[in-house]
Amino acid sequence: MNPMAMDYLLPAADAAEQDMEAAITAIRAHVRCEPEPAVRLRRRFFDSFEWGLYRANAALEELVTDQQRELLWQDLAADGAVAARQAITAEPGLIGDLPPGPLRERMAPVLGVRRLLPMVALTGTRRTLRVLNDDDKTVARIRLEQMRVEAAGGRPAVTLPPRLQLTAVRGYGHETETTAHRLKTVLALEPAPAPLVLEALAAAGRRPGSYSSKLDYRLDPTQPAAAATRTILLGLLDTLEANIDGTRQNLDPEFLHDLRVATRRTRSALGQIKGVLPQAIVDDFKARFAWLQQVTGPVRDLDVYLLDFPRLKTDLPPGLRDDLDPLRDWLAAHYDTEQQRLAGTLASERFVTLLREWRAFLEAPARNGAKDAKTPIAAVADKRIRRMFKRVREEGRAITDASPPEDLHELRKSCKKLRYLMEFFQSLYPAEDIKGLIKQTKVLLDNLGGFQDLAVQAEHLRETAAAMQREDAAPLPTLLAMGALISRMLEGQQRARQEFARIFAGFDSAQNAAVFERLFADKQPAAAAEAGA
Repeated sequence: MNPMAMDYLLPAADAAEQDMEAAITAIRAHVRCEPEPAVRLRRRFFDSFEWGLYRANAALEELVTDQQRELLWQDLAADGAVAARQAITAEPGLIGDLPPGPLRERMAPVLGVRRLLPMVALTGTRRTLRVLNDDDKTVARIRLEQMRVEAAGGRPAVTLPPRLQLTAVRGYGHETETTAHRLKTVLALEPAPAPLVLEALAAAGRRPGSYSSKLDYRLDPTQPAAAATRTILLGLLDTLEANIDGTRQNLDPEFLHDLRVATRRTRSALGQIKGVLPQAIVDDFKARFAWLQQVTGPVRDLDVYLLDFPRLKTDLPPGLRDDLDPLRDWLAAHYDTEQQRLAGTLASERFVTLLREWRAFLEAPARNGAKDAKTPIAAVADKRIRRMFKRVREEGRAITDASPPEDLHELRKSCKKLRYLMEFFQSLYPAEDIKGLIKQTKVLLDNLGGFQDLAVQAEHLRETAAAMQREDAAPLPTLLAMGALISRMLEGQQRARQEFARIFAGFDSAQNAAVFERLFADKQPAAAAEAGA
């Protein structure tokens, strides 16, 4: 711990406020110091929904007193040391809501488009003692704080053990160390085991890092396939449900994105993990989740355009960039209508019933009814991945310079299915091997996605131009700028098409094929031979 800023806990006791006063009395009896007036504090610790700051070993604290309101960036790898601070006047939210300054610079690459959310709130009192030398100069400060975690989520308020922080004044490190030794002797101080933010989160029942949209299943290779598949689908349902409120409130675009990804993965799991769930159930819920994917699409499309708008402008010559602004205004105006429609859909009986009935099925006792329901999941995973890899390779090899765009679109869908299968079952295989294959597949998907997305965006932009004309919302310069943007998109699509052969050759390499063969080969004949021996 940095000797220039040392955190301690006062010994545990029943009456914390009284013990803090007793500690001050004991300190003043042994250390020459001058008290300052007590200060009321309110602290809130913020992070994004997926704990992006915590995962970056940082914490963001809002500290409010009668005199000031500021944000503090704390380095958790350095025991919560404050690395940057910035005064604010408004509620922290999206990165664009923060004034320019050191904190915004630190947060931008970590936070992205996510909104800062209050994770835990505390109120309390700070008492400060200025430690004086023989010349009455301040050589250190002793801060004693008594904080209380506010009640939330049905949990009662919790009073935390009083903390003492000793901070040196620059140039007086020796005096501070002498004071620290004296304080530990007088008060029997214990070093704080964790930064305040972690102590407060634990007291509030919050587990940092508890949400992630990444797939991280731990499957038993001998587990019946039906049970393992239910585990996968339940995890996806948990992710979907976790993002409903944020999507309805439109807190940030990633809530809807994660909800849609969970929906898409659910549809893929239902379609690709074949023969383990009753077919009638599979057909029913595939159709119902397809509806969910469809109704959440319009807002996501607008999100993508609005988030990407600054880059779209920079793709144009400088003289055309400002002419594109009416397009942004039109998209933003239609966004509110689509968002309200989406919020209504997510509150509808149809949606609520879908989730209720889906969870009831997944949590119900498993019954027979599918031919591979009791087959070990490892065998099912090998078979499905092996077949999907074969399909991807055959479809990719069939594509030539003369192939229509639809062929690349079909290959992209097959690649997505392959990627999802490997992600669902990655715990069944050596981590280095399976992660390498997933990464290689993503490279191919990026190329195919760029090709397809640019075509879709260009067509959508054409349709938007026509709609704006009908509403008399498209000045001629805006239409010309949109036309130039469409041209740039089609040029980018052509570049992606030209790069396809090279990128697919990397995926279709002999080395890649050997790893697929080694990992996903049919192991049943070998197992049968060993049993016979």
